Amino acid sequence: MTRFFEKLSPAQLVGFLAGVQIVILVTLPYAFSSAPPIDVVEGLVWAPHWLIGTYKHPPLPSWIIELSAIATRDVILGPFLASQIAVAMTYVFVFLLGRLLMDPFRAAAGTALIAASFYFTVPTIEFNHNVIQLPLWAGTIFVYARLRNAPYSLSNWILFGLICGLGFYAKYSFALLIGVLLIANLAESSMRRVWFTSGPYLAIGIALLVITPHAVWLLVHKFEPLYYLADRAGSPTASEPLLFLGAQIADHIPMIVPLGLVGVHTLRQAANIPAQRADRLFLRIVTLTPVILTIIFALISNSRIKDMWGMPMFTTLGLLVVMELGREWSITMTRRTILVSSGLIGLVGIGFTLHAYFIFGGQVPRTNWPMRTISNEVHMLWTSSASTPLSLIGGTPWLAGLAAIETPLRDHVVIGETLDHSPWISADDIRTKGALFLFSGAREQAPLLCTGSVIKSLLKTQTPDGQPITAFVCLPSL
Repeated sequence: MTRFFEKLSPAQLVGFLAGVQIVILVTLPYAFSSAPPIDVVEGLVWAPHWLIGTYKHPPLPSWIIELSAIATRDVILGPFLASQIAVAMTYVFVFLLGRLLMDPFRAAAGTALIAASFYFTVPTIEFNHNVIQLPLWAGTIFVYARLRNAPYSLSNWILFGLICGLGFYAKYSFALLIGVLLIANLAESSMRRVWFTSGPYLAIGIALLVITPHAVWLLVHKFEPLYYLADRAGSPTASEPLLFLGAQIADHIPMIVPLGLVGVHTLRQAANIPAQRADRLFLRIVTLTPVILTIIFALISNSRIKDMWGMPMFTTLGLLVVMELGREWSITMTRRTILVSSGLIGLVGIGFTLHAYFIFGGQVPRTNWPMRTISNEVHMLWTSSASTPLSLIGGTPWLAGLAAIETPLRDHVVIGETLDHSPWISADDIRTKGALFLFSGAREQAPLLCTGSVIKSLLKTQTPDGQPITAFVCLPSL
């Protein structure tokens, strides 16, 4: 193993790091999970309909979840794999960006440093809008960095327009990155001149063309997702701006571990490598400005911020740290950084495994819920109550999703107990086919969608925290 490792180039070391993360953070979560995470279950409910928009977010993550489920034929494995592929792509983009700004050893070291942060390990087990933003932010910054070297390349401007348009299908906060890159553009005289060429306008046109279908959906649905965003910002789990900043700092403290094990003395003894002033300014802008602007906006608007919204903002932080240190990195130092970060990834995998057996924080993880038991019991309940096959299931989105996602019912889920967020189902469907609704906790009132006879039951299976699961069998009214 040591001899093999010594033969790897910096690019291959980054590949090794990405491979370690894929193997550990796919294999262990898959082996010790009985259900997907909550955001994945939600995505699996939306996914079969290939929606152009949802009441919460843009649709790209659900599209990827559907592709992953089709490719692996497994609703648990597929999204775990998709998530870590997204992280691996981020490492590739960060390394390629580093190669435009520094030598391969420092580029690999900067990539390994960001891999040690919280954001690139623990939360990436759950594929969602924050995870898919990682490669999109890193890729967009990389393409823009290519434009810095070839500002008149139309192919680069076309690529930039495409990835900017795609970014809006991941999360609306991608607009923040566009604003930051505009600041970076205005900060460099060589890039300001590109506005006298056709390149930027070509990119804008392509981006708008890509965004148009979703923009039309937003107009038709009166910008519904923005109301959800406002609700999230006002939730008890959102943070005050300064607490948000503190959370971002804390989430990146683990980067100290590989830096410390490389050695302060070793870094001091290494030769100085002065950075190009323009490159240093560029990295500072794309790394630090997003969080600064977010905090300023929150302070001005008196808003709160979800800590996880900072997840994609720091993809270039490792490169900035290496550049600010201004020291030469040997292949030995780079290898050590890669190994230490790989070890931290291994600890995250072990932590996930332990969490499957020991409850941390007093709450059973969603991935430990008895999905198949709930699904089987729901189908048995319907079969014993009705003469027709179960066609529709609704209620608490999490429970309804668990009961449906491994069955043909996955594209027949009612989100909640109204049809507001389930355009693929009509009231006539429920009237003629019937439906089964699941709710966590004791409940007496059947959903208003039930127009025929209703049979209320409690499942034998309870939630992991001991709550009963109430089921309403709403029989067809014809």
